[in-house]
Amino acid sequence: MKPVRVLILIDRLGRGGIAQVALNTALTLDRTRFEPIIVTTRDKPRYGQDEMLQEAGVTLIELNRQSRRQVLSWKPLWQILPTVTILHSHASGSNFWGRLWGRMFGVPIIITQEHTISDEKSPVAHYLDRVLSPLSSKIVTVSQFDRERYIEHENLPPDKVNSIYVGIDVTKFDQPITKSEARSQIGLPEDKCIIGVIGRLAPQKNHTGFFKALLLLPETLRKQIYTVLVGSGDLEGELRQQVEALGLQDQVLFLGERNDVPVIVRALDLFVLPSHWECLPSVLLEAMASRCPVVATAVGGVPEIIGNTGWPLIKPGDPAALAQAITEVLQMSPAKRDRMTEISRQRIINQFGKERSTAEIEALYESLLVRLPQQKLDTAV
Repeated sequence: MKPVRVLILIDRLGRGGIAQVALNTALTLDRTRFEPIIVTTRDKPRYGQDEMLQEAGVTLIELNRQSRRQVLSWKPLWQILPTVTILHSHASGSNFWGRLWGRMFGVPIIITQEHTISDEKSPVAHYLDRVLSPLSSKIVTVSQFDRERYIEHENLPPDKVNSIYVGIDVTKFDQPITKSEARSQIGLPEDKCIIGVIGRLAPQKNHTGFFKALLLLPETLRKQIYTVLVGSGDLEGELRQQVEALGLQDQVLFLGERNDVPVIVRALDLFVLPSHWECLPSVLLEAMASRCPVVATAVGGVPEIIGNTGWPLIKPGDPAALAQAITEVLQMSPAKRDRMTEISRQRIINQFGKERSTAEIEALYESLLVRLPQQKLDTAV
């Protein structure tokens, strides 16, 4: 029997967590059973993903839509949809169009994957989701927290919503270099306690609250701190001004977007996630896979990542609690820290590796395929 054709629909490929989920799925699906195709609706993939897919023999179709008025840009998708058995779309824009075009062109199975927490969606977005949800065979969320919120907010039957954790390539975060070597590569001081915050420079990530927490650290500890901010975004100018106004310019370094995050995390003494909200942040998975101590806010699926590892979880928007948690971890004994970081890495390997995520996605596909009438399945494949 020919492999089942799976079309993965996504706005764009880049460094973000959504793109990584789609890419990992395409690259790790069992090719004897499934034939993956990726269709991007927006701008061209960056950072070498197109070359990676080509080397793996995965078909990539780029629609390069610039506006909603470019209706004919959908034509390549329309042409391939009648040959597809499973349409797996990611995030709001692609979920909207995937449901419509998928049903219009008779795709037997439509899977809609959400990557935004339900609480952050507008009333209009929730209305559209409720109206279109009957067109989805299954709805997938990236955490149990999100699953429960979507069921509640969009009045979904519980058996229609599955939770599948984001999976990462853990091997990328087992760097064969020392902390000293990693700092030397990046140009970071050897004699400082280095804290990292990695994420878009956007309100969600709460860099301002992190700066306030730095000022609340015990003075002797604060003098030892050097912070790196990795990422870019609309708030960069404002955040640079805040750093100057708070007198932190000698302790905060803006690194911008980087493609060497595994090396950066290896150089850290502590990774901090001070976000106001999250779904299931891949960067936290990556830090824990790197055996890096972590402090995070108890938002979205973050508690599901931390589990029973013992790392502090704090209320979002509380700089004093954040400062206390940072102090607690940085003053931890080396033996306790090493024990907790090893437990953390094993948790990520066991629960959040890309192989497990793909296995759960394949199991979902198979559970839906067995429900198809045999005649319809034979025609589709």
